[in-house]
Amino acid sequence: MAAVVLATGSPANAATTEFCTQPGARAGYSCFYSNGDIIGVNDMFKDGLRAVVEWRTDDGYGECHDANGALNGWTYCNYDFTEGKNKIISFRVVARNGANGADQFPTVAVVGWISGRG
Repeated sequence: MAAVVLATGSPANAATTEFCTQPGARAGYSCFYSNGDIIGVNDMFKDGLRAVVEWRTDDGYGECHDANGALNGWTYCNYDFTEGKNKIISFRVVARNGANGADQFPTVAVVGWISGRG
């Protein structure tokens, strides 16, 4: 499992922890930010496919799509996940031909803390 974890913050606010998939993956690149429950996704290849983050928590699952075309910056999806001491999210990026195409080039799943660790 490849993940990048950065913790930042000050005594006046909660720490933000960033969990990311491996950069340069064919499907795309994604990060989860615990402060704000934000998932970002970036399509890195001009191949006609979209980058899609598939995420799962113990409360449910969902997707965040970058349908803006390759190399056009990040797409961010903002969620309100249930907070708690041991709440986690797992996510991976896949490439798809359209919103409902077959999953291609899946990344290794990353597991992160929803409430952050600082």
